[in-house]
Amino acid sequence: MLGAAGGSIEFLLRAEARLGFGFFDQLTFLTLACVAGIVVAAPFGVLGWLLRKVPHVGARREGLAVGALLALHLALYYRFELVLNESLRDPQVFGALAALGLAGVLLGLGTARAMAKIAPFLPIVGALAAFGGLIRGLPAAPTDEAGHSFLLVTWDTTRPDRLGPYGGPADTPNLDALAADGLVFESAVATAPLTEASHLSILTGLSTVEHGVVSNGTMLGERPELLSHRLQDAGYVTGAVVAGFPLHGKYGWTQGFDVYDDDFGRLPGWHSLSLGRLSDQLFLPGNALRERDGTDGIRRALTFLDRHREGRFFLWVHLFDPHGPYEADAGRDAPRTGDPLDLPAYWPPYHRQITDVDWLIGAYDRELEKTDRLTGELIDRLADLGIDDRTTVIVAADHGENLDEHGVLFDHGDDLYDPSLMVPLIVRSPGVEANRVACQVSTVDIVPTILGIVGAPDDALSGRSLITLPSGCPDAPVVSTTVAARHVDDPPIDIGYRLPHEKLIRHGDTSREPELYDLVVDPDELFPVEDAERLGLAEATLDALLAGEDIEALAAPEFDEESIEALRALGYIE
Repeated sequence: MLGAAGGSIEFLLRAEARLGFGFFDQLTFLTLACVAGIVVAAPFGVLGWLLRKVPHVGARREGLAVGALLALHLALYYRFELVLNESLRDPQVFGALAALGLAGVLLGLGTARAMAKIAPFLPIVGALAAFGGLIRGLPAAPTDEAGHSFLLVTWDTTRPDRLGPYGGPADTPNLDALAADGLVFESAVATAPLTEASHLSILTGLSTVEHGVVSNGTMLGERPELLSHRLQDAGYVTGAVVAGFPLHGKYGWTQGFDVYDDDFGRLPGWHSLSLGRLSDQLFLPGNALRERDGTDGIRRALTFLDRHREGRFFLWVHLFDPHGPYEADAGRDAPRTGDPLDLPAYWPPYHRQITDVDWLIGAYDRELEKTDRLTGELIDRLADLGIDDRTTVIVAADHGENLDEHGVLFDHGDDLYDPSLMVPLIVRSPGVEANRVACQVSTVDIVPTILGIVGAPDDALSGRSLITLPSGCPDAPVVSTTVAARHVDDPPIDIGYRLPHEKLIRHGDTSREPELYDLVVDPDELFPVEDAERLGLAEATLDALLAGEDIEALAAPEFDEESIEALRALGYIE
């Protein structure tokens, strides 16, 4: 009973409305917390029973058990929340843990009689804590007023040239149908080939040189306000279901969101419990779940749609599945005869034995097909709920992927070539006729598009509304950045811009010459232009685009050890 009550109390402390758990997920979370509490308390119960006849101890066993449990939970919190990156040999770690243990014993001895009197009331305490946790975890209620809603789906690591709407080989019927009814942007460019930096541009309408984040693992802090803030102010319920560690709430992504579901576990809430955190530290690479299968994320997203179908909402769903290593074809026999491919270090051993590039490209396509099916579930639910005629759907990607271009196999993030920066971008909005748009646009255009529909345009943003673009719209230059060396002091930051006819890349490593490519005659970016005058004009163009920006403020973050290991497991740190 003591363990169950302790678990209920931990559930009360850990429950959060921003996770958006439905009722059954809440009950699962509560059950896990109680089971964890019983598992932790069981040894103390057995020890107390064995010592029940020992003089001066048996009469105090309830107090000792309570004191020991409290000390254990405080010790787990201290170790895994406050001094996670410090060695157990550090005096501030082992000293504090020893002090907590001693305090638990003294507390148990001092409160033994009180604990004996309180013990009969533990079921009531546990029930009240469980009820309080269920109330505390209630997600945001729907808005009172129906109106135009928004569904933004971002696919991680997605190249447009592999998708059906762009003539690619992957079977993507849901994306094809969305494209048939919406605007297809044939030349959309990301601001960075890294998840966090690119998504911050998607959700602020600013380029990376404007918002200042260029690398994964950066604390957002007081960055320019997110789209979620603006829509909250406009009376929307804002929700997000994310699937990759660079978008975890620990970096500040929860701001402005009524619901921000970054609980990556199959069992809701387990990885926030003390016992769950302990098991993560012992058994998980990176000591934390670093991604979530799209199937689990979609289930949570559908719950959000069901709950808020009567009101106005903004829901952002991030699907990480296309990111390597590609798991959709894990059941098929891969070719392993010959020399293994030089795959990224974070790929697991059973992938690193594969010898055929084309087979892995096919596996990448299968990931895209899976992501298309998941996206289709969201779009179908809008129709089932009868709200598709008042919901704008936007599907985009944060960045692309190298499939053996420029000597890079199935990776991204270290360069600014097109395979890593060109992305799909499709918008279906009620009352907007379907069209294919050839002019160059950017993912910074998503926020102005949504704010324009809401009726709250912002001229200070870099982008422009995708819906109001005129026929034969002008091409917008897109400035992009990346960290050209990972997890080093003062990393070089590459900056460049792209227009349909040319691209300039200026390297942070000044020992490397800038690269200018004529994309008309050299779309694969293989032969830098050697015309000094043309290069000078291109550099002047970049300088003009960067005028007024504090380039020195762009910096990679200072990582904690948990972030280092989790990002390394995803290939973002070498």
